[in-house]
Amino acid sequence: MTSEFLPRAHSRKLGELDVSNWKKLESKRNLARVDPAIREVVSLLNAKGYTTFSSCSGGHSANLRRRFDRHESGYLAFSPPSKVAFTLYDSLHRANLDFGFEAQAVVDNGAGTGMETICTRLYWQLLDEKPAKQQYYAALFRDLRQIIERLPSKPTDYRGLLAGVLGRGRLPAGLIIVKRQMKRFTAR
Repeated sequence: MTSEFLPRAHSRKLGELDVSNWKKLESKRNLARVDPAIREVVSLLNAKGYTTFSSCSGGHSANLRRRFDRHESGYLAFSPPSKVAFTLYDSLHRANLDFGFEAQAVVDNGAGTGMETICTRLYWQLLDEKPAKQQYYAALFRDLRQIIERLPSKPTDYRGLLAGVLGRGRLPAGLIIVKRQMKRFTAR
């Protein structure tokens, strides 16, 4: 059985670097950093007002001889943080049994650089017992597009989510972090 992998539009490390955090997908340069398999998904999210700052389709070439984590995971990261990661998780995790899913709220210190980021993320990974076939990813991305098309436009206030993640007492500090990261992300 021949393995089928998805093309990658970025290096493995690019998603960990600030330079990869694209802002406006109207720019061909920024859109080119999004893996081809999920460009339409990311564009739909952005059109609805959900700001993705990093993403990966997953399904790239991997070591299929391993017993665990045989397939590279994919993700969508949202900043400012958004409940949409959890909405997508809730819609997908029971409906698509070919993948494992995770939704997370993340506070990251930028590997000690002081460039903190608060975001939400949706992860997916093809189950280990599944062969590396593009059909699984095509079905997942079709499901994602259908779910996103039914979503309302994003509410602009993310304070409730931040308060839930950090606690009301830490909300002012969280708002400062988000303000700084958005300034950093839009500076390019």
